[in-house]
Amino acid sequence: MNLNTQEIISSGILELYCTGLTSAAETVEVELWAKKYPEVAAEIEAIQAGLEGYAQSHAIAPRPLVKEKIFSKIKRKRILPAAGTDAANHALAKIYRINSFWKYAAAASILLLIGSLIFNYNFYNKYSTTSDNLLATQKELQQQKEMAKAMYDDMGVMADKNAVPVSLNGMSDVPNAAARIYWMKNTGEVYIDPSNLPPAPDTMQYQFWAIVDGLPVSGGMINMIKNGRTVHVQKMKSFGRAQAFAVSLEKAGIESPVPTNVFVMGKI
Repeated sequence: MNLNTQEIISSGILELYCTGLTSAAETVEVELWAKKYPEVAAEIEAIQAGLEGYAQSHAIAPRPLVKEKIFSKIKRKRILPAAGTDAANHALAKIYRINSFWKYAAAASILLLIGSLIFNYNFYNKYSTTSDNLLATQKELQQQKEMAKAMYDDMGVMADKNAVPVSLNGMSDVPNAAARIYWMKNTGEVYIDPSNLPPAPDTMQYQFWAIVDGLPVSGGMINMIKNGRTVHVQKMKSFGRAQAFAVSLEKAGIESPVPTNVFVMGKI
């Protein structure tokens, strides 16, 4: 997991590590974190001390009668004399067997704590996964919104009452090439739909031209793909007046001063 120190501490994995419930991979990861981050090492020490204090403070004491019976049995236990020795010359040693009652009581308290830690840790992991999925969904939704807006803007250009559509037809050597121009007669703005042009080679790019007073004037380079999507309507440079439009194939990234390889052309 790529977590910062605060996320590591709040995730619950350190508590599981201190109680021995992490997997081998998680154990290695926690120990690496402890070496790398002093805050993590300090938190582990604090958790270990807290677990010990928790067990002691939540131990359940037995009823006085039970406790009295247990200790009376303990006091009756004696170490038998070793073979071949004089029992009279040796003081009888008491055997104090460790009563496991308090251990079980403390363990029960710790198990409740561990159960809570496991729940918190699993919840944290599920929350992280859900959060990642939510971010992915939000990103996809944003992309869909941008795509919808682009389509809406394109339709607005094509449906504009001032838009004069001009079909650009392929030259004799590329008869299947085509493009469409939308010239706004009220503003002189020009938009091109290049989606029916053949894909340009990697080192080449289409350039837009207007024929003004019989001379070609560059209208800018055409982008066939934008943000991973095919461009359907692209705004080009505006012209006060023009008699025709054309598209040529040129070296990518640099506007040519004159068209060298015209693909499509059309008159207004």
